[in-house]
Amino acid sequence: MAAASLQQNRANRRRARSFESLVRAGLAVIASRGLYETTIEHITEAADVGKGTFYAHFPSKEDLVHHLVRLGFGELMAAGRAKMLTEGDATDRLAALIRAQIRVLDRRRDLVILLHQARSLLILRPEARQRLRREYQRYVQFLAEECRRALGKPRLNPTEARALACAVAGFVAGTLSFWMVVQGGGDTPVVPIGPINAFAAGVAARYGLQRCSANGRCPRPGRATSRGGRDQRQG
Repeated sequence: MAAASLQQNRANRRRARSFESLVRAGLAVIASRGLYETTIEHITEAADVGKGTFYAHFPSKEDLVHHLVRLGFGELMAAGRAKMLTEGDATDRLAALIRAQIRVLDRRRDLVILLHQARSLLILRPEARQRLRREYQRYVQFLAEECRRALGKPRLNPTEARALACAVAGFVAGTLSFWMVVQGGGDTPVVPIGPINAFAAGVAARYGLQRCSANGRCPRPGRATSRGGRDQRQG
């Protein structure tokens, strides 16, 4: 019994190692070759495993891509939750959310390429790959909820919140992907504080809740708080 258990544990460890090797290799190969050009053979060669091992973990290349996208969005959402401010005004809180997303992608060129190309794939074939599409929808829903919190507007209607979330996602992805283009594929930039603050301030001004707290408490309409802390009538 003990020998059988030991053998099973070894098999489980080998399986876990081969799984992680395929995940790392898949992301690296897609980052270097591109999603469309990458084949299962490219991935198994980079992972130094056979095709049988690949199919033992993933029924298809699309299943591996789905797993990679899910992991990538999971990392972005974890960073957003960890860095979300509860103090400051709406501009500060929204800027903190955006900075957290950009900081992850700033050090993950491979993830920028994967998410960009997978998104293009969904645009080209909107009728297919619904499971992959749901990962993007999950991420947008996360951003929508975080934007509601940042703006102190928990009852922001779903359509408006979804549109705002897409704008935030587009700002993050567009900033980094365009930088990579103009830099000729070089390193991604340091976090662009100026554009982030300007974007966040514009969104906060649009919703008129710069001074609302994260729990949704806002000044009464028609009144504004000065820097000195005294209320002033809006002109």
